[in-house]
Amino acid sequence: MPERLRHAGVLGAILVLLGVVAAGLLSGSGRPADRAYDLEQRLRCPVCKTVSIAESMSDTAVAMRATVEQQVEAGRSDEEIIAYFTDRYGDWVLMDPPARGNTLPLWLIPVAVGGAGVALLLTRRRPAPEPDDLTDADRERVSEAVARMRATAVDEDGL
Repeated sequence: MPERLRHAGVLGAILVLLGVVAAGLLSGSGRPADRAYDLEQRLRCPVCKTVSIAESMSDTAVAMRATVEQQVEAGRSDEEIIAYFTDRYGDWVLMDPPARGNTLPLWLIPVAVGGAGVALLLTRRRPAPEPDDLTDADRERVSEAVARMRATAVDEDGL
C-alpha cells in the first residue's frame, strides 16, 4: 500500500508541474522580443538557405534580425515586415512560401506523391489466399503417396 501512495504522490506532483507550465505558456505576454523572434523564424537566411534567420549566425542573418527588431520597435505590423523582406528577396525568403506562382509546385508535389502512394496501396495486388482445408480427395491422394513412400522405403531397406 505505501508503494501505491508514493506513486500517487509522484503522479500528483507531475500533474501540478504540468499545470504550472501550461498556465505559464497560456498567460505569457506577447512582448515585442517574442514577436520579433516569431518573425525571424518565418524568414529564411539567404546565406544558409535551409535555416531561418533566427537560427543562422551569418552576417546577413544578423543584419536581418536587427532590421526585424527595428521594424517591430517602430510599430510595423507582421504583414508589413514580411512584405519588406519579400520585396527585397522575393517569396523565396519565406520559410513557408505562399502557394502561388513558381512556389506552387512546392505545395502540389507532396500532395501528388501522397495521392500516388495511397492509390498504389489501394490498387496493389494481394496474393490469393491459400485454401484453408484439404478436400477429401486431396487427403486420399496424400495418404496414398505416403503409403507408397513407406513401401518403397521398406523395400530398399530389405525389411
